[in-house]
Amino acid sequence: MAQTARHEEAPLSDTDPVLGLVDDLVRLLADSPATTIEVQADGFSVTVTRAGAIVASTQPVAERAPLEAVTVAPKTQRVHAANVGIFNGPRAWNPGDAVTRGEVLGGIQTLGHVSEVKAPVDGEIKEVLVTTGAPVEYGQALFVIALR
Repeated sequence: MAQTARHEEAPLSDTDPVLGLVDDLVRLLADSPATTIEVQADGFSVTVTRAGAIVASTQPVAERAPLEAVTVAPKTQRVHAANVGIFNGPRAWNPGDAVTRGEVLGGIQTLGHVSEVKAPVDGEIKEVLVTTGAPVEYGQALFVIALR
């Protein structure tokens, strides 16, 4: 019996971490009863939906919300701490405050060094998750900004 040699190319995900994440999500979705998986991270979001999926509902059709009543939430982006330390803000931020990309939202003091926390996008503060003087951990969400 003769065997034919197969040429296998390396998947794109070997060199691109975002494509690697998508590959992992596709595999996870294939082994799951879920129809959609969404991941949001610093600066991007990925949604993977199974094509041809049928979503079953236990609600009778008459009880479902009419299409016009469904609202789409504004896109948001979280601002995370880049290091461990004590958060200090130049002012008290409140939900509804407008921010512009690059605006300093505060700073994290670590061993006498202050790292600025800047708004990554133009938008409006939706949630303030940390107060001035609070200790923060690496990767901790500090603010949620609704994109404009």
